[in-house]
Amino acid sequence: MKRILSVLLLVFCANANAVIDHYAWGSIAFPDETSTNGLPEAIPCITKKAFNGQPMIKCTWLETSREVLIWDAQRQQDMRYVNQVSGTCLRGKCRTNTSIVGEWNQDVFFALSIWYRLGTSTDGKPVAYRIDSSRQVSYAEAGSLLYQFYLDIGVPDDQLVVTFNGRYEGGYAAWQALKGGVQASALQSPAISPQSEWPEVKSAWCNPRMDDDCYINEKKVPITDLGKWLPAVAEANIDQIGGFCETILCFDKDNQPVGYLLQ
Repeated sequence: MKRILSVLLLVFCANANAVIDHYAWGSIAFPDETSTNGLPEAIPCITKKAFNGQPMIKCTWLETSREVLIWDAQRQQDMRYVNQVSGTCLRGKCRTNTSIVGEWNQDVFFALSIWYRLGTSTDGKPVAYRIDSSRQVSYAEAGSLLYQFYLDIGVPDDQLVVTFNGRYEGGYAAWQALKGGVQASALQSPAISPQSEWPEVKSAWCNPRMDDDCYINEKKVPITDLGKWLPAVAEANIDQIGGFCETILCFDKDNQPVGYLLQ
């Protein structure tokens, strides 16, 4: 009886630290991969060594591969495909043996999940973009999209971090640190505005139909004076903190004014 309990305890401890990197977990709602449905808009790539010791980037949301059946309209039948492709990035172009699947600025081998193309993040790192995606994201945002994907498909809480660690350069800790840096830089830009502190702004509005009709805390402010009230920000950084920009003003996810777009 003690031996059985010891075995069960070992199995429990192993599962608690297991990486979800294969399709044997029956309780997880993996996408069927017959289309882009259910797949994250972008995923981060990691650097590693290929089988021959040469540099490689891997851009997959799961370590292992599998075969999937995808409808071929020309042949009018399901065709069997492996859900990861591989090839070489050379002189800026990344190629399999049949097609170009993206761009990267280093000569490396690569592995890539199907329905994705290789590209570059806003901060110059390798990211795989879903083929129907049209926007560029930061490496940290690609990590956020992947992490949310793991939550959505039901990766258990005690296995989220170890699973994420294998798919993001530097792991969960690096992602959290980079996320914090992105949020801080999104809310201030000392290189553009010499001011390091701004007054409390509870409301901000600019008339989209007039060039110089802005109001801060319900008082009219010349558009040239917005920098006295709010920092200049980049719209891409506002996207990364879940906010939005309207006319030339930007707001956080709680609709609070956080900056303005430099004209």
